[in-house]
Amino acid sequence: MEKHLEGIRVVDLTAYLSGPFSSMNLAALGAEVIKVERPGIGDPCRWNPPFAGPQGISFEKKEEVDMSLLYLKRNRNKKSVFLNMQKEEGKAMIRQLIEKSDIVLENFTPGAMDRLGLDYESLAAINPGIIYCSISGYGQDGPLRDRPAFDLTVQATSGIMELTGFSDGPPVRCGAWIGDMLASQYAVIGILAALVSRQKTGRGEKIDIAMNDACFSMCTDEAVDYNISRGIPVRSGNRLTRLAPWNSYQARDGWVVICVANNTQWHSFLEAIEREDLKEDPRFRDQQGRYKHADDVEGIIGEWIRDLSRETVVNRMNSKKVPCEIIADFDQILKSPQLQHREMVQDVVHPVSGSTGLKAAGFPIKFSRLKSDLKVPAPYPGQHSEEVYSSILGISREELVRLKSEGII
Repeated sequence: MEKHLEGIRVVDLTAYLSGPFSSMNLAALGAEVIKVERPGIGDPCRWNPPFAGPQGISFEKKEEVDMSLLYLKRNRNKKSVFLNMQKEEGKAMIRQLIEKSDIVLENFTPGAMDRLGLDYESLAAINPGIIYCSISGYGQDGPLRDRPAFDLTVQATSGIMELTGFSDGPPVRCGAWIGDMLASQYAVIGILAALVSRQKTGRGEKIDIAMNDACFSMCTDEAVDYNISRGIPVRSGNRLTRLAPWNSYQARDGWVVICVANNTQWHSFLEAIEREDLKEDPRFRDQQGRYKHADDVEGIIGEWIRDLSRETVVNRMNSKKVPCEIIADFDQILKSPQLQHREMVQDVVHPVSGSTGLKAAGFPIKFSRLKSDLKVPAPYPGQHSEEVYSSILGISREELVRLKSEGII
């Protein structure tokens, strides 16, 4: 079946999460993604437990074919080749592959590609249309350029952690790996924009994505500097610094969230809790007043909700069109009828032993005409070396045997 990026070839030199997640999304859109790994080492996440294989799931490898679940989830729809780019013959082969490709994606530390002779300028000289995307912690320039980075460190430096948590507690890491994920999504946006530009100009582009930039870009919607000047705590837990009610609330059998964004919803909310008498209360006449008196609002909800089930609360709120949902645990999330209907809960499949019985997220973009998905299992490391090198580079079987014996592939 034809896909949006069919015919686009990506040379994926990335490891860990931000790069592989970017290339996985490109693969879901139909690009041919060739994951290049160093023989015997490869993507470090290959060695992270738990592992899946013919004998099931374990925190220790039981068989040679066992593969990390992280690798299986992040590398769906891709091809895998081994190539040692530390050797001159390996560098020559990667240049040949890039010459026949559209996109190079890398997340080495800044300067590493230059030292390999694989910088943008060198590659653009042999392929002027190449789109070259680099993902790093702090970018390819600036005073922190050479600083090592992971999701946690970037959440710390970008403002994400300063915003996350409760006002009387310490800064907290956002539970999702957004330090990696946000940079990954910006990389995909940049690459797609560069593909459109190339159609008009015939020229490729160098794209510089910093995890720190990506996270900081998400921190400023609430005018944080202005709130600080007014003495409003930066960390507000599950509350919002301009609306009430907007929080999590404990019902008899668990937690729910309730969000009221305007006067119409406030009046509907009061009808749902059978407190229409508060419609004329001057404290709650507008959203500024409701937030100023948020503790009073919280008290009213706490008294009403404590003896009710979560289902009752959600049903009453939704009957009045007030946004309200239970806070689901992952057992409930994986069984969600909505996510199931949208094909967002999919099996993690091992390329040798089949279904692992575990679940991963599907591709969240739904198109009306050309379909995109993540239903092809992650490759066994090095699985496509012969196919790629023979069909794309025209290397003979005898030459491949030599290259393998010399540790180049």
